[in-house]
Amino acid sequence: MDLFNVRAIEVSNLAMDGLLERQTAIASNTANAMTPDYQRKRVAFEDQLRKIIEKDDIRRDLRMQNSLAYKNDKNYKTGYENYSNPMTKNIASRLPQEQMLYIQQVDVDTKAYDPEIIRDNSWIDYGNGNNVNLEEEMMDMAKTGQQYNALATLQGRFLTNLLDVVRGGGS
Repeated sequence: MDLFNVRAIEVSNLAMDGLLERQTAIASNTANAMTPDYQRKRVAFEDQLRKIIEKDDIRRDLRMQNSLAYKNDKNYKTGYENYSNPMTKNIASRLPQEQMLYIQQVDVDTKAYDPEIIRDNSWIDYGNGNNVNLEEEMMDMAKTGQQYNALATLQGRFLTNLLDVVRGGGS
């Protein structure tokens, strides 16, 4: 486990936020199962998370490629000549501008994250113009709850391990 991968915690927090939105939509669907002409809601966020993770992977690869390139460069200096920003003098001047900006835009994706609430317009009439199937909603609620619990457990383990390291008892 990567003890300092705070980004993984941030992404799992986003996933948990999306799952919470989904639970809220399912609760609304369940509560309105007998309401005439009610259209069920669903929540989509997985594609947004997938894109955030893909961009993070690209950023990590760019950082790694650039660090290896500079490590093997005989003219590369330590970067501590400019103490206020040690990496600016060497890396920023050598990287293409777009690449440097892309590497630095870590929080942009997470700030734009917004689980999408979608009205399900599929027409299954249960007698009153309503398209809510209680059995499906209950299954979705159980599945969403399990996903949320799994993420909460992983975060708890991560934080426990980090606490052990901080206290000096972990590896």
